[in-house]
Amino acid sequence: MADRTGGWLGTDRIRTVALAIVALSVLWRAQVASRGFLAADDYVMITQAAESDLTVEHLLTLYNNHLMPAGRLLTWLITEHVGMVYWPYVLLMALGQAILGITFFRLLRRLLRPSWLLLLPLGALMFSPLTLEATSWWAVGVNMLPMQIAMVLAVSAQVGYVQTGRKRHLVTLALSVLLGLLFFEKAILVVALVFLLTAALYADGGFFRTIWTTIRRWWPSWLLLTALSLGFLAAYLSNSESSLRRPTSVDEVFTFLTQMLGSTVMPGLVGGPWRWLGAGDGAPVAAPPELGRWVAWTLVVALIVATVRRRRRAGRAWLLLGSYLVLVAGMLAATRLGSTFSGVAGGVPRYVSDVVVVAAICLGVAVVGLARPSRVSGGTEPANPDTPPARSGAHPEPAEVTPPEHAGPRPVAAPDAGSAAPDAGSAAPDAGSATPVLAESVRTGAPKQVVARLGVIHAEAPVDPEPEPAAAAAAEPAENVPSPRAADPVPDDETGRVAPPSPVASQHPAGGPDPDGATAPTPSPRRAVEQPAEPERRPPAADSPPPPGPLGPLPERYREAVHVVLALVLVAVCVGTVWTTSRYSDEWAAKSGRSYVDTVRIEMASAPPGTVFFDGPVPNEIVPDLSWPYNLQSRFFRAFGTRPTFVDEADNLSVLDSLGRIQVATVVGSTAQPGPQEGCGYLVSGGQSVRMPLNEPRQDWHWVVRIGYLSSASGTATLRLGTGTAEFPVKKGLNQRFFRIVGGGDSVELTVHGTDISFCTNEIAIGNPAPKPE
Repeated sequence: MADRTGGWLGTDRIRTVALAIVALSVLWRAQVASRGFLAADDYVMITQAAESDLTVEHLLTLYNNHLMPAGRLLTWLITEHVGMVYWPYVLLMALGQAILGITFFRLLRRLLRPSWLLLLPLGALMFSPLTLEATSWWAVGVNMLPMQIAMVLAVSAQVGYVQTGRKRHLVTLALSVLLGLLFFEKAILVVALVFLLTAALYADGGFFRTIWTTIRRWWPSWLLLTALSLGFLAAYLSNSESSLRRPTSVDEVFTFLTQMLGSTVMPGLVGGPWRWLGAGDGAPVAAPPELGRWVAWTLVVALIVATVRRRRRAGRAWLLLGSYLVLVAGMLAATRLGSTFSGVAGGVPRYVSDVVVVAAICLGVAVVGLARPSRVSGGTEPANPDTPPARSGAHPEPAEVTPPEHAGPRPVAAPDAGSAAPDAGSAAPDAGSATPVLAESVRTGAPKQVVARLGVIHAEAPVDPEPEPAAAAAAEPAENVPSPRAADPVPDDETGRVAPPSPVASQHPAGGPDPDGATAPTPSPRRAVEQPAEPERRPPAADSPPPPGPLGPLPERYREAVHVVLALVLVAVCVGTVWTTSRYSDEWAAKSGRSYVDTVRIEMASAPPGTVFFDGPVPNEIVPDLSWPYNLQSRFFRAFGTRPTFVDEADNLSVLDSLGRIQVATVVGSTAQPGPQEGCGYLVSGGQSVRMPLNEPRQDWHWVVRIGYLSSASGTATLRLGTGTAEFPVKKGLNQRFFRIVGGGDSVELTVHGTDISFCTNEIAIGNPAPKPE
């Protein structure tokens, strides 16, 4: 339980530690992100923002078939006001991580019992290596962080609605889903998650009964979410192209599933994958060692088995995680398999980073247990959903039932079996009357308030009942048990007899009934005085269960050893997480794009006037060729403050090398074979055409031509390459000219216009611009 002493933070030590965990995670992730830079898709989104005005059309334009208007808005605002820089994106991702941590802790407080163990699922989410891409790569974080926040907010709203029945939670639920959909269309899975979580944690029975109960009792949620989902899908599918693909073979599907589960999800949940495979400027791919895979599976399976044996609701929690994994795997298989990158699709952590939220929720339910609110809407919450089935001879706990909101006259309290027995002279109750007797399991902690309302006995449990041994509860004096009503029996002044309880409330005995089913009455105050001060100590029954605890019914002699093992496992997971994160940080810090952009900025600031360039692609490791035409330099540098000047024809041309340095340009490709005229090469007189064979044929494409010549006068000339032609000016003297041409073939034809021009050339190259060798 929280310690409520001190200032605002000191009033709740669990909250204080939780905020410290969130702050540490945010600072650590921001440090990891700041070591890197923009990558791949970041440049494309920035270029599109720089080329467009802030219009609805731009915001609703799909990016790689993704609908993300809110993400486009943020990118446009940063590009417009700051330019191509990285720090605003790091700041936004850190802010998103902080919001995710705070909202998730609030969800844990609402969903689970108060306990220090709440920090376990919080830490699992905040430090999971599976979410590293979402907090360092803007193109991933702008989609996944809002989706994760939407998942947490939507689940919290639904839990609030289930617990209270208040309609305001439905508004929060709809807004939460809409928030996720504004950033990422995959957030449609939030709708499925809310339904599955409600069915798994708040409905009882078999499969079909659980589904029917979930639909019937919380139908307003499903009506609202169905309308929202159908509206979004209609708008999205009308503008998108189908991303569905068919796997090429069964082996491809098997490889994908083994990669996703064995290399990514399972190792990532226990601090892996411990080893990364570099992927250029993009985020690395998970590549765990074989031993790491087996260790991860062992730890996860052991956790599932241990929690299921201890807590009945844990089994449903893990089924919830499995169901969500099936949804994610199906969506990925339908959109990623059958493509060029299907061989590594299962090893990409960003594809399953939303699974971490569900895994953290399920971990909390399995380890901590669901909260037991004093009021449950509609009586839908099981009385004790987290307690395993009682052993033979144990009595079940009473079900928690919410009293009607508008009750009539004040109900009459039912005297329990532990109340003071009346004297022989008092009137005995009618043998025909049925007095409700509430039997409580010996595993129950603090006594519950038993209130009869309209003929029904209600057990109102505290939010976080502290379990105690049955013997200790039974040995506690009755006078120390507080009553919530003014109904304690008061001894008569004259006779010392105990008056019968007033018809308001009475306390249920702390101890359970005896094995024979007869409830031992609590001695009257007078008899209690006559008893010795030291109560008789009797050994507990041989078949009585051990005191409940985090390890369940574990023999006392094994507890210390098991505690040590659990502590070592937790430390190993934490160390593995630190190692994995540091290795990811090293891979993320190696950014070709950052050095390229910084070098270009420096070079452009010192370039002489008149420096011009032909447009061409940036290095493939910075923006892949698949992103054409956004990998062209003319578009890549749109967000630059001082941009290079690009032309299609020039006498002197410069080029940016792979490092971003400005170099004198030449053309690398096919060249004309040497001409027959010594000291001239090919002599072209005015009005004549000369054919010049190439050493290598050129396919039909966009090419750059460099021609070096010596001319007796100024004029014009025309170069023909297959079906393509290009006219360029000719200057008197020794010169060169760069120009573009579209065509192909194994020879060129040169024509000089004019009658008084003699034109010599032996230098014709057709290909792509490149730095001139020094």
